Amino acid sequence: MKMTSKVALANTKYHKGKNLLSGIAIILTSVLVFLITSIGLGVVNVQNAAVNKVYPTWHAMYRDVSEENKGKIAQHEAINEYGLRQDIGESVLNEKDYILISYLDKGAQKLVKQTFTEGHEPKKSNDAVLSRNALKELGYPAAKLGDTIKIPIQIYEEDGMGLQQEMTFRLTGFSPDGKNQSERKIFSMLISKDFMNEIIPKNQRNYRMMVRLKEEAATSTDAIKDQVKEIGKNFDVIESNVVENSDYIFANYVDPAFYSGMTIIVGVILIAGALTIYSIYYVSLINKIQEFGKLAALGATKRQLRQIILRENLIVAGISIPVGLLIGIVTVKLVFFRLMSTIQNDIATTKVMREVLKNGEVSLIIPWVIGMTVGVTLLTVVLASLKPMRQASKIMPVEAMRYTGQTKGKKKKLRKGFINLDLRHLANANLSRNKKRTLITIFSLGMTSILFVVISTVFSCMNPQQIARDSIAEDYRLNIASKSGDKMRPDLEWTKIQQNNPLNAEMMNQLKAVKGVEKVEAFQSITGEIPAIKEAGTDKPMGLSVGGISKSQMDLIKRDINEGSATYDELDSGDKVVATSYVTTNYPEIKIGDTLTFRFFDGDRSFEKEMTVIAGGDFAESISGYDNFLMSNDAIKKLSKNNLTYYVNIKAAKGQAEAIQPAIERIEESNELFNLKSYEEFLEQWEGALQMMTGAGYAIMLILAIVGIMNLTNTTIDSILSRKKELGVMQAIGMSNRQMKRMLQTEGLVYAGGILLLGVGIGSVLGYLVYLYAESHALMQIKIYQYPLLQVLLMIVLVIVVQLILTYATTTIVNKETVIKRIQASE
Repeated sequence: MKMTSKVALANTKYHKGKNLLSGIAIILTSVLVFLITSIGLGVVNVQNAAVNKVYPTWHAMYRDVSEENKGKIAQHEAINEYGLRQDIGESVLNEKDYILISYLDKGAQKLVKQTFTEGHEPKKSNDAVLSRNALKELGYPAAKLGDTIKIPIQIYEEDGMGLQQEMTFRLTGFSPDGKNQSERKIFSMLISKDFMNEIIPKNQRNYRMMVRLKEEAATSTDAIKDQVKEIGKNFDVIESNVVENSDYIFANYVDPAFYSGMTIIVGVILIAGALTIYSIYYVSLINKIQEFGKLAALGATKRQLRQIILRENLIVAGISIPVGLLIGIVTVKLVFFRLMSTIQNDIATTKVMREVLKNGEVSLIIPWVIGMTVGVTLLTVVLASLKPMRQASKIMPVEAMRYTGQTKGKKKKLRKGFINLDLRHLANANLSRNKKRTLITIFSLGMTSILFVVISTVFSCMNPQQIARDSIAEDYRLNIASKSGDKMRPDLEWTKIQQNNPLNAEMMNQLKAVKGVEKVEAFQSITGEIPAIKEAGTDKPMGLSVGGISKSQMDLIKRDINEGSATYDELDSGDKVVATSYVTTNYPEIKIGDTLTFRFFDGDRSFEKEMTVIAGGDFAESISGYDNFLMSNDAIKKLSKNNLTYYVNIKAAKGQAEAIQPAIERIEESNELFNLKSYEEFLEQWEGALQMMTGAGYAIMLILAIVGIMNLTNTTIDSILSRKKELGVMQAIGMSNRQMKRMLQTEGLVYAGGILLLGVGIGSVLGYLVYLYAESHALMQIKIYQYPLLQVLLMIVLVIVVQLILTYATTTIVNKETVIKRIQASE
């Protein structure tokens, strides 16, 4: 063994206390790098594995594609394969449930992963495939292959759904029973190409065209999304009719934003870890410089001194990194299985995710992550060692014998003294004596707090309560279940319902009379068309629906306007409207400021009125619903003699939302035209959808908090233990134990203040910038900025309390030694 290695090993054993502290810092750095990367990738990999089992494999689907356009799109050079789906009609089972009847060609069956539990696809004109559950609903629970069944069908016609007719089919196969994720039961029935050709004329076909791009075009998530939108634009497919298979795309292609985010997080951890380890090395170096001076006096070269320091640190790293990896491996498994056990929703992908984890189909321990963790942590140790190595090799042996660690300027400065010396002055003197060490300690620990605040901001903005509130404004919404173009139920046309609308004054009073209801507010809607604007790809006038808003919603309207401006008085004038995102996205020919002729349908009559589009924006569903223009409720009322109330928002008194539900549901059941939705339904849906991601996010935040506290603990202990001799001298000349504790607590509060200033200050600014990016790119359903006040307050309290407890505990331990022993201490 070389002499430098022997000296490094001897130093490692001799300076056990210092090396234990630096070893803990290295362990924490490796744990943080491994856990955050593994949890982030693990969540993505498990979700992706589930997506690949459940989701179809098309990249995008174009809706309402004509017979002519489908051939043109299919020939596009970027498209590798495609499939066609043509919906034929429906078999209505009851008010809410129905069977959707469709034709899928070979390409579509492949892309949607169509399978048959028995039999085969429809081939002849009267062939059909249904699920067992669908057959039960039709009254054929014991149907067998080859059986003839009669099904009542309403065919889709150019102007809506035709009259019901009974048709006979032969069962050629059974499709798997799917699980409906909503109250409505929607089944599917496959029919043959011959049947589709017989029923739907060529000029009335509007395919759903599923496409998959070639490998050279599908290089990343961004490239796929840009390409499919460009193809749709080239062939007159409006943007709202371009449906991206986002989950499948993310699961199988590189997402630059995700990996950029992971790289930034790991980079921040690396910097924070390097500075933490460096601050410990720097403090320990002050006490070792005299030793290095003696070695230099005995003949050690500068290179050998640098090697001794580096090898000592690498020995500590060699022991610490495997320990950190072991802790990380155990923790990541515990976190994942705990996370999956807390998810209670019945979403299909969640069940598959549990199966994937249970069967070990996705490894949570990724070899390259282990390699990266080792490499990043070693790099951190080497970077943290560079300055101490350089300092130790530069100092002269004579200077080393009297080295104290204080930086000497070029000019000698007069020392500032005090006539009356108190504890505050002593604390300030120690902190300013080595400003570099003080700043490095604050900055290294502050980096973790910055990361904590940024991640807290993201998950605070990704709030399922806010997302649910964007879907429904109050606790309940009771709306009219109208249906357009159904020849079997012409009474469901909105123009018919409004002439005898059940949401009348009597019903409003009945709702207000329910005990626990605080407020009931009605909203209007009127339909029509714009003759001068054509529906994309057709000669038909653009369909029109103008929804009403209340004065109390105007602040939300103004917030979401992205072009033009509007006031409530303007929208109440009767001739001005605001366009929703459906219009601004799909009809670029409609400009802000344009005056258009709106043809309104009011009961059995129609009339025209000049309307000016004064603004456009992307409004929440709770405000815009499915309307494409907005104006005030009172202005819409003045357009018609009929009752245009389309829905009412019902607000419960505080704590009464659950209590009023039975009474509201009874009112819904009293009329088949009523449809009730609740805030709790939307909240449950979004909590289920976001549970995996938020669970992983809070796990990462908890790990950051624990590691941050551990680093603070480590640094505080190191700072106090490295000054045992100095503190012993101060007590020898009269400082009491109580005074020493108060002085060190003052120093600790300065560190805590600096850490919090960085975390709350810079972290809040960076968090807001991340929010702006996520909101502009429609990431993670983030729309509203919500400052993570609770998390920040918790961080402030934790940092201050932990700092005070640590100082008290450490000084108590130090005071157990006699003053003489502390003065004689060499470490």
